[in-house]
Amino acid sequence: MSTYLQRLDTLSTLVDRISASGRVKHSVFVDLLKSGTTVVRDAEIAGAPELPHVVDKAGDLFDEAIKWAYTDGDFNFLPSYAHALDNAPVEDTLSVEASGMRNFLSGFMANFEKQFLGSASGEPCRLPDTQLTKSWTSSPHPHPKTSRLSRFREGVSASATDTTPVAQMIYQARCEVASDTISSPIDAAIAGDSSVLAIIGQGGWKNREPSLTVYFLDEQVGDEKEDSALDITSYGGFRYMSLEPGLSDVARFVATDDVHKLFLVADSHRVKRFSWSRDVAFGDWTPAPGKNVHTLRSEGYTGPVAGLPSGRIARAGKGGVAIWDVNTLETHKGGRRVGRGEISTDDSWRENDGDIELSTGSPFTTTVAFAQSALQPAAWQFHAPTGHMLCGESGHVSKRFGCYAVDLEHGGATAARFLGHGGNVTAFSTSAGDPNVFATACGDGYARLFDVRHPLPVLTLDAGKSSEFCLAVQLIHPDGIPTVFTGGDRSECVKMWDVRARALVYELATGNTAVRALAWDARRTTLYAATECEYIDRLGYTHGYRSAHIPRWGQLDPPAGQEGAEGGDEDDYDSDEDDNGGDERCWPERAAHEERFFGYAYDAGEHTLLRYKYKEDPDSSVLPDYGQAQMGGGFW
Repeated sequence: MSTYLQRLDTLSTLVDRISASGRVKHSVFVDLLKSGTTVVRDAEIAGAPELPHVVDKAGDLFDEAIKWAYTDGDFNFLPSYAHALDNAPVEDTLSVEASGMRNFLSGFMANFEKQFLGSASGEPCRLPDTQLTKSWTSSPHPHPKTSRLSRFREGVSASATDTTPVAQMIYQARCEVASDTISSPIDAAIAGDSSVLAIIGQGGWKNREPSLTVYFLDEQVGDEKEDSALDITSYGGFRYMSLEPGLSDVARFVATDDVHKLFLVADSHRVKRFSWSRDVAFGDWTPAPGKNVHTLRSEGYTGPVAGLPSGRIARAGKGGVAIWDVNTLETHKGGRRVGRGEISTDDSWRENDGDIELSTGSPFTTTVAFAQSALQPAAWQFHAPTGHMLCGESGHVSKRFGCYAVDLEHGGATAARFLGHGGNVTAFSTSAGDPNVFATACGDGYARLFDVRHPLPVLTLDAGKSSEFCLAVQLIHPDGIPTVFTGGDRSECVKMWDVRARALVYELATGNTAVRALAWDARRTTLYAATECEYIDRLGYTHGYRSAHIPRWGQLDPPAGQEGAEGGDEDDYDSDEDDNGGDERCWPERAAHEERFFGYAYDAGEHTLLRYKYKEDPDSSVLPDYGQAQMGGGFW
């Protein structure tokens, strides 16, 4: 046995002892994991021929250790352990006191003033300046048309320059921001040519109804006759089609089939495929946009779906993948059902079971078994340069936390294994700008960049600060500059990271909503964020709001001379009603940011699709309207 494998055996014995005793300092446990990655790094540097075995053994060790950490180990978030000593995780340089704690302290002080001093000023109670984050007016604004919904970090020397104009407009947050109301989002998928974007979610009574919304990104608001014929809505600068998926449960996965220009939407039992084009024929039928073309029966395969470049459809399950050959599938031409008989709706949680399409669906054509028989992907992404599927496991599903590259064209062989995640891999992102690099989002709060030629991450981004999941990631290369967007859950924002500078450049406001998915429209240099308002319950009522205290410069349309005015009176606040057209503004008590953190104090108050459209010369006044949330449990 090699020295590397012996070292891992020793570490495995220590993990077993910890699991048996249940007693170890967190720092000692993390050092043990770091020792495991050191073994892998040493073996790779030495060019050890047994490196694949070392990686597999280390991966199995990490799986067992992480499982213990989140059960008996009492970890909430596992710190990064796979970075090299000279390549520490990139952190946010801004220290922000939680808005919720500020509001609690402010409320306590105001109540003290009223109860014990016999008066109250009526103005928001102010904490000492040393306890507050600087307001937006005192933060950097790199360009006159930098969006008011951005917040830049100080002292960052960004990689973009005048010689990289596309990157520079992104790095200066020169964008127009628009929003559209959506159902509570679950995931999103954008076509390879950026022509359409699909968002799946849940709505209706207690969020029991599946939703599918398709946005037509190539088309402009215009021809109302065409809109009426195709049930396409044009509103607020968006063109979209809201579709009934016809599934018996809420859809959990969405993907694109770029070959046939179809969206794939899947619940636990079936996959439905919807057309977005007008020019792809299936036999003698050319379906219009929005038509349900196929239904696929997928018993035993309940994981993510994908449209493969070969035109075939794949769905993951435990130990393998189901494959459908599109050329052999029945279609729904004329509204007919697909498959024998009809499904039972007895176990459906849907309130309106009459909206369930009853086709049993076409059975899969073949299956491919994974070389790793226990592999059960919870997230995956096709990596075009290698032709492999990047697969991430979920501890909730398989009690494992692995990340693999799998070759479906060669019998499900494991092409590579990637180490270092400390939780569920929640999302992948690839970029045409670098064929070797991909990004992952992880439940431990980190985003990571991997090179397909190496088992350990080349860069780790501390997106969650050990306090939130990292659920969404987007890797892009404007003008060749590697750039990463991450979506915040508790932090309620999108963060933009400069990979070369190893720095967080800025964050974008999401209107106090949590990011569930990100998508990049490369043709229009536009970022989309599907976000969930966690202050709305399943019945549509808002909770946990207080009166908002918005500086005059923080209004949607600030008074002349107040737009981003530096050195202004920080206590120059609006009346809650008089200066807002008689409508009382409110703000979440537990919001991650206070009203003065961004240049526009924007609260969405609903589930939202946000569009950040980067331009060389944007109209920076294009911003979303303030939301309709109310205090006291108002109905949304």
